Amino acid sequence: MNAWQQIDHDFLLRFPGGLSDPDWLTLGKKHKSVNNVMRLCAEGLAEPAMAAALAKDDLAGLIDTCRQIIGRSTTVSTFEKMAMRNYLAFSDVHRPFLHSLHALLHHFGPGSFADFVEVLQLCRHDHNANPAKWPVVTCFLAYSQPFEHVCIKPTTIKRLAARLQVDIAYQALPNYDTYQRVRQMVQTFRQHSTLAAGQNNIIAQAIMYCTA
Repeated sequence: MNAWQQIDHDFLLRFPGGLSDPDWLTLGKKHKSVNNVMRLCAEGLAEPAMAAALAKDDLAGLIDTCRQIIGRSTTVSTFEKMAMRNYLAFSDVHRPFLHSLHALLHHFGPGSFADFVEVLQLCRHDHNANPAKWPVVTCFLAYSQPFEHVCIKPTTIKRLAARLQVDIAYQALPNYDTYQRVRQMVQTFRQHSTLAAGQNNIIAQAIMYCTA
């Protein structure tokens, strides 16, 4: 049994019924907003909807969608939600924020990732309005494309990486290199896991987090 398969083993010690275990299902009810967040992303942040709104400079609806996504995301802390709310209170950041988010989601790459993080730091002079944190940056990706992207919770992901002896080159400021390393770590787990077979990355990460 390798380190990746050990995660399945440890999960089943806690939840013998696997993903159908009553205790697991009860735990899942605490995160029932996940489906709502994915629906918000699928409907409100889809490429055609975003492109049309940005072309007309009709930003209010998109901003409201983003507020709801962050507000309902269980992977974003209360402190981070407050920082995002304070950030979006500055209306002059709405346009660059949405354009960079559109690029991140629909033209993903090192450039769009770095640009999005930079835009989230536009209000860093106000320490209560700096949402450039891993859970905020990555929740938009993970909930928009859950089979492709991952959501990073720093403390837990560092503990998992140490357990699996994976170098994620962690830095506190979100960056493309660390993101891709974490993404690969989750994909590797899915390749070795029976429990995560056919599941999206949100479920795969939940399995991993429960054994961290």
